[in-house]
Amino acid sequence: MAKVIRKSGGVSFQDEDDRVRIIVSGSETDGRYSLLEWTVAAGEKITGDQPRNYGPHIHRECEEGFFIRSGTLEFLIDETVATLRPGDYVRVPPGVIHGYQNTSGKPVVMLVSFYPGGFEELFLKHRTDQPKIEGPGFLAEATRDYDSEFGLPHPANLKAKLSSDQEH
Repeated sequence: MAKVIRKSGGVSFQDEDDRVRIIVSGSETDGRYSLLEWTVAAGEKITGDQPRNYGPHIHRECEEGFFIRSGTLEFLIDETVATLRPGDYVRVPPGVIHGYQNTSGKPVVMLVSFYPGGFEELFLKHRTDQPKIEGPGFLAEATRDYDSEFGLPHPANLKAKLSSDQEH
């Protein structure tokens, strides 16, 4: 069924300092995909060789897509870091280590897609703008239910950063 989702539509919530809006959930697409608008908090501006924490992780059964709408984001793909700017898109197939960090000192707004849909429900369930729920927690559920792995070691030999106009 066709549906218009207005800017105020979907399900909005806070996760740590980030703001998230589930525009379309997997439950609305028979599990085919989901689409989120994710505003990554400004955080601290990092320059030069200051240490980064991209939060390396992997999903073995889920593909993700990231489309930058505003701001600048450093994005880890295997051992390469790409600087993403508005209009840039990253497709992360299942089995690829990835992560990101906002080092710009300003918020970053991106669209995030999951194929198949469903993974977004974990963010909603474990969001930080509600009392903590009983149970195994986000990481344990993502590992168990979505064959994901978090807390991977930071790649030792990161390749040179790519500008936003270069392809990976």
